[in-house]
Amino acid sequence: MQLLFIGDSLTSGVNDAERLSWCGRICKQLDPHGNKLTGYNLGVRASSTDHIESRWESEAASRINSDIPALLIFCMGAPDAVKNIPLAQSKTSTENILRTAKKNYATLFITPPPMIDTAKDEHTKKLAAEFSKICINLDIPYLDINSPLRNNPAYIKALKESDGVHPNSEGYGIMAGMISKFISPYILPHLS
Repeated sequence: MQLLFIGDSLTSGVNDAERLSWCGRICKQLDPHGNKLTGYNLGVRASSTDHIESRWESEAASRINSDIPALLIFCMGAPDAVKNIPLAQSKTSTENILRTAKKNYATLFITPPPMIDTAKDEHTKKLAAEFSKICINLDIPYLDINSPLRNNPAYIKALKESDGVHPNSEGYGIMAGMISKFISPYILPHLS
C-alpha cells in the first residue's frame, strides 16, 4: 500500500532528532519489516494551505502507482496560524484541496496541533474547528488532534522543550500514537 503524508513542517518532522516525524513512526509500527507499505513524506517546511494547494496534486500524481492501493493523509494549517493567514483564505484552500483529493483518492485529514504562543494557538483552534466542518461537509474522515493534544501535559512539555510550534521526538511519538489509532483501520486490511 502507498501512503502519502501531505502537509507542512509538522508532517516532515522539524525538531525530531530521530528524523521520523509521526509519519515514519506510524509506518514503522504498521510495517516493521518495511516490505508492505511505501510511505511518502510530502511535508514541506512553512507550507501554508495555499502552498499545499499549489503543489499536492503533481507531487501525489508523480508518486502513485495506480496498480497499488493509495491513501492520502493531509495534516496542515500550522503555518497559516504562524503567518496569520486570514481564516477565510485557509478554509478556501483546504476545501479546494480536499474536494479534489476525494474525487481521485482515498483521503483522510488531521487537524493542526496546538502551539505555545497564545495568539497563534487561538488561530489553530479556529482552523481545527473550520477544517473539521469542511471534512464533515465533504464526508472525509478526519481526526481532531488539536483539542486532545492541548490537554496532554506530555505533549505541551514536548512543545516547551522545543520551539513552541514543533514538538521534540517525544511529542512526535505522542502524535503518532493518536494518529495511528485513527488511520490504522484504513491501512491494515491492505497489509494482509
